Amino acid sequence: MRFLLSTASGAIVAWSFYPHHWWASIIGIALLLATLDSKPRRTRLKLTTAFSLTFFAFHVQWVSVLGNDAWLGLVILCTLPWLLFALLPIDSKSKWFYLQPAAAVVVMEAIRANWPWGGFPWGLLAYSQVDGPLVALSTLGGQALVSGAVVLCAAILIKVIKFRSVTALLILLFLSIASASVDTVSSSQKFEVAAIQGNVPRVGNELSVQRAAVLNNHVKTTELLLTDIESGVTPQPDLIVWPESGTDIDPLVPGIAAEAISDLAQRSDAPILIGATTWYSSGSKGDGPTSSGIMWTNDGPTQIYSKNHLVPFGEYLPLREFLAKWITRFDQIPNDFIPGEGPGVFDVAGAKIGDVICFEVAYAIHIYDTINSGAQLITVQTNNATYGNTNQPEQQFAITRFRAIETQRAFLVASTSGVSGLIQIDGSVSGRTKQFESAIVTGSAPLITEKTFSTKYPFWVLGFSLILLLVSTRSYWNARFKRTP
Repeated sequence: MRFLLSTASGAIVAWSFYPHHWWASIIGIALLLATLDSKPRRTRLKLTTAFSLTFFAFHVQWVSVLGNDAWLGLVILCTLPWLLFALLPIDSKSKWFYLQPAAAVVVMEAIRANWPWGGFPWGLLAYSQVDGPLVALSTLGGQALVSGAVVLCAAILIKVIKFRSVTALLILLFLSIASASVDTVSSSQKFEVAAIQGNVPRVGNELSVQRAAVLNNHVKTTELLLTDIESGVTPQPDLIVWPESGTDIDPLVPGIAAEAISDLAQRSDAPILIGATTWYSSGSKGDGPTSSGIMWTNDGPTQIYSKNHLVPFGEYLPLREFLAKWITRFDQIPNDFIPGEGPGVFDVAGAKIGDVICFEVAYAIHIYDTINSGAQLITVQTNNATYGNTNQPEQQFAITRFRAIETQRAFLVASTSGVSGLIQIDGSVSGRTKQFESAIVTGSAPLITEKTFSTKYPFWVLGFSLILLLVSTRSYWNARFKRTP
């Protein structure tokens, strides 16, 4: 029965990542804690494995479009850090029950978000809370504090149901007041933005045909925007943003891409931030493609940001010499992408505009670095076409909404095929597109200079959790040794 309940808890937590299901994450974790309560380590290991395998099997099911082996491999990789949770002695009677499991989840998620190969911060509990009351805590302690609060609420639920605990209700009241009391920032400075979603057609079998069609779609959609601006239908933006891979034909090399983009820039009063795959040559890093954001004005390409955090097995191949011998599909990655250096912050019309590319939005420290480098508003250039009609685009958009609340910055998302949209600092969406349509998103966003506590002090929750785990574990073993005759 406990095995079935732990499996169900994983499914419930996976379900909580759907819009407005934030409460299900608390119920799912509470169910997991209940099944682990007072059980020996070996039993906890089996139950936690059942929970985490079920959770990630549902949550990252979209990876199966690359193959079931890729899906299974990622599920196992995401499950491994959760097994550390099984080492924790769960006892609902313990004085540490409120905070110890929460601290363990914070540490475990930090490991998973950074290891191996830079980590995979998908499915962190905090991202399920974007529509719930706990998300406001993110401005104080980021994703770690919100994930910890989810587990704390789960422990409170067990204490109330099992022991009718008044202390648990008082803790819940304090948590609710703290969340409701978090202030948001404001600014009278506004910045007009426009995102271009050209769409990705499925035409022909030749890669060159596909690339030309994608470029042409984004050129045509931008021309429609410029026509609307010239006729007064749409306000003049300060910046126009293309998505990642808006052109896979290198625009830094003379040719059709460079000519088409230059023609648009000559017609536009606003610079165009182009998402492009370019070729990088360097003696130190070698030769290879880059995923870049290129600020294009009527003087041509100026400022450039290249993606720092590359996707393993997508943009580069770890253990290439070994894996390429056994998995022929990796022939599709003949060259590893070359990572850029430093955060991307552009000077545009007197404002500091940060730029992140695709999966980089899931890495909190990368966003913090961008803001600490001066970014007042952030653009996200992304390409979700491979995972179209799966949950991945919506999950990434929810993560971006979380980042907006956490950092108190507006985010403009430009995707090749969706979802594109303008997210305000409170996480609300003032414009968004559907998937697989040519569309334009326009709107006004505030320019924010003030930094949240989580941005200035990103590791305080993790540090506190490590100390709490050490103290509580020592207390547990001391008490156990005292009981031993």
